[in-house]
Amino acid sequence: MYTPIVFICALAAQPIQLDGTFEEWSPSITGAGSQGYVYLQMLLPRPVNLQGLTEPMTLKLDWDNDITTGRKVEEGSGAIGGVLPGVDLEILFSPKRGSRGSGVSIRRSCDRGMKSWDVVDLVFSPTYANDRFEIRLPRTLTLEDTALVAGSTMPWELSWVDPTPTRGIATVAATVPTTAPVLSGPLKLAAGSDIRVVTWNLEKGNLLKQREAVIRVLAAMEPDIVLIQEIEDGQTEQDLAEVLQAAMPGAQWTTALSPRSGTIKSGIATRLPARAVPSFKKLKRRGEPHGHVRAAALGITIPNLGNVLAVSAHLKCCGIAGGPEDLKRISEVMAIRRAVAAAETAVNYRGLVIGGDLNLVGGLLPLQLLVAQGEGLIERRDTLGDLLIVEAMQPDGSGVQTWQEDGQSYTPGQLDFIVVTGSSLKPTNSLVLDTQDIPERALREMNLERDDTALASDHLPVFVDLKPAR
Repeated sequence: MYTPIVFICALAAQPIQLDGTFEEWSPSITGAGSQGYVYLQMLLPRPVNLQGLTEPMTLKLDWDNDITTGRKVEEGSGAIGGVLPGVDLEILFSPKRGSRGSGVSIRRSCDRGMKSWDVVDLVFSPTYANDRFEIRLPRTLTLEDTALVAGSTMPWELSWVDPTPTRGIATVAATVPTTAPVLSGPLKLAAGSDIRVVTWNLEKGNLLKQREAVIRVLAAMEPDIVLIQEIEDGQTEQDLAEVLQAAMPGAQWTTALSPRSGTIKSGIATRLPARAVPSFKKLKRRGEPHGHVRAAALGITIPNLGNVLAVSAHLKCCGIAGGPEDLKRISEVMAIRRAVAAAETAVNYRGLVIGGDLNLVGGLLPLQLLVAQGEGLIERRDTLGDLLIVEAMQPDGSGVQTWQEDGQSYTPGQLDFIVVTGSSLKPTNSLVLDTQDIPERALREMNLERDDTALASDHLPVFVDLKPAR
């Protein structure tokens, strides 16, 4: 028997951020609430991909704790020992689409048809395989022109592989503060920082297809090093350089592209002194005669530090933990590590920066293997430290999601990362840039438009400001 959502005690009075770390939660807490949102915590007996289950999981919620609204769960639904009255909303994790379920859908309990998660602005974290999840929904839901406001308590029922549903009551009163914004004005380089690194997956060649929006966003960020993914076949290093020159007139850019894999490739550019890295020219997975790893690299000279190796990576998409796509991501990470180690034999690098779309929709292992003892790839020391994973939040401070596409079956998730050698590079500021979350006055100051990041890509740009750590 599984043991999902567990009960309920008071939550510490601190904002809840959807970052998958659960520092705000106790394992004994089911629910919490702020003025704007309801939060639910779900505990499962083993790690799973909620959006890639073989059997669907359904979470039923009596949103307003009123049995006169919504409807009862049907007797044929598998409920034993009575039914949960007043169900207003059902969240279906991995609803069946063919032989395997995928994504997340919602439905009002009086409807039979399913709708996309974005109808109720549902977000959960993490979106990779885990045994613990936090779910966020607006406190006021509008379903079929009916507004439902969450009360202080919320009855719930969770049905999955066990024939007996699990039920409880979550405390969701508005007792925790709203997250504080982390951005209120122009994106100036943090005081004391030497460089800014940006990673951005520009969906399906939008480097050129959405050129004007891309230029506005890059101009606002003013990066020194740019890591780009999903450059389409036929788009060139010169195209990348021209977009960057339009964003930052007067700068001279050194660029490099990875070999094509499928129809897309990765790119890297810098306005600092730089040189090519031969070990990344035709990078392949071990034992793979066809196809390339989408990873581009440059050796870059950073002020007050020296030579740093920077890598733009785009790992295999899709799949679940332990599946073929996840195994390919792991082998791509190992190929990148071998290429970094080979590059070090020719140049004495003082630091390492790797960023890009890691597609962590299966398991966390690809990221864990990427950072594990990663400092040892460029430093010959007795202590081989892990690479530091940069922590970047959205402008409203609510979460770390870097990908979202309304109407898609999959919910927003953190797919894009930057990791650095913490012994030589110290992050001073970081951000997931979403123009939807920026105050209007700040948008005007940065010459940005409300929909710029949404137009440019389904991924959001992530940046980090760095200074030498020693």
